[in-house]
Amino acid sequence: MGWLIASGPWASKLGVMAKRHACWAVTLLLAGTFALSAKDEDVVQRKDIFSRKTDGYHTYRIPTMVVTAKGTILVFVEGRKTHRRDHGDVDLLMKRSEDGGRTWSKQVLIHEEGGNALIRVGNPCPIVEKDGKTVHLLFTRNGPGCFFSTRSTDDGNSWEPFTRVSDDPKAPEYQEDNFLRGFGESPVGVGAGPVHGIHTSKGRLIAPSYAGFKVNGEGRGGSCVIYSDDRGKTWKAGGVIPWVPEFRHGECTIVERSDGSLLMNMRTSEPGKYSFGYRLTSVSKDHGMTWSKPVVDKNLPCPACQASMIRLNGKEILFLNPAENHHGGFSIWSRKKLTLRLSRDEGKSWQASRVLNEGLAGYSALAIGKNGNILCLFENGERDYCEKITFAELKPSWLQPE
Repeated sequence: MGWLIASGPWASKLGVMAKRHACWAVTLLLAGTFALSAKDEDVVQRKDIFSRKTDGYHTYRIPTMVVTAKGTILVFVEGRKTHRRDHGDVDLLMKRSEDGGRTWSKQVLIHEEGGNALIRVGNPCPIVEKDGKTVHLLFTRNGPGCFFSTRSTDDGNSWEPFTRVSDDPKAPEYQEDNFLRGFGESPVGVGAGPVHGIHTSKGRLIAPSYAGFKVNGEGRGGSCVIYSDDRGKTWKAGGVIPWVPEFRHGECTIVERSDGSLLMNMRTSEPGKYSFGYRLTSVSKDHGMTWSKPVVDKNLPCPACQASMIRLNGKEILFLNPAENHHGGFSIWSRKKLTLRLSRDEGKSWQASRVLNEGLAGYSALAIGKNGNILCLFENGERDYCEKITFAELKPSWLQPE
């Protein structure tokens, strides 16, 4: 195609049109990456804190985040050494911020095994006690094979020696009466996270988790909880979400409602298909020991991806996920439109919502800053949803209608 060169009055008109198109292009570009509020002051800050092919790792994935009583932000991620895929040589890493996310420490290696061996250490699940002084950290080894726990009492500057909580069923030393037996007669494995856990009003530490089983030779997996009533000294198997043949559920996130019940929100698929297109929910009225039959929440579209949910205050709950209603097989392009929602009726419905990232986005984390602002951490990118991990701080007013 050739170029038309204009002169005279047409040149002036074309110049104005070109400027307009350029402005539109810039606007669309910004909308494709980060949906800003019309009130710029509502977005306090936004910055990338992990990027692909930096500091010795190919890809950083699976972000989680908590805030201590001092306001220190602790971020945990998987560092995948040679590729972006789930299985391989994967380490557990951390970064800290003592100034509300404006500056960050160098990344710290929390745990790795075997040097360059293909051992995956990840799926972090941090839990802050109610006083904000003690942080518990659960993580898995080789997927749901087994998991470990540790804790810090100095804002993540140091961690106690790791405790192995469950055994790998495939290992020779596997004992039939170990921790996994609490999940049923034929446990295959259990894994915590990947999302923050909660410390309930009754003093129970609860880690959102998933477990695998074999029933009549058929493999089954489901959302569940792991809990501790002695501040992390011991961990026990809690309730498993009831099995329903039409759905498969896994990665979950939990909040405590004002009446003391627990609300679980789950990633969902269906037999033979990667994604169902919506989230599932379930409720426990006995501190996580039993759960209601899961139901579909069609107000929460989802392309089979992890999500994060947290209490903003005594009356409001937040939920963050890529809100694309994708039904069917896996597609790298289905994880997009990261949306933050707010509920004023304990998660029964969602009264406010706003797109935080229009483009590709994957796993995410939520926390509440010491100043009461909303902290978001999420995977995103232009050609892949996990090219980088971005931190954003929003005023609660960012979610309010303009």
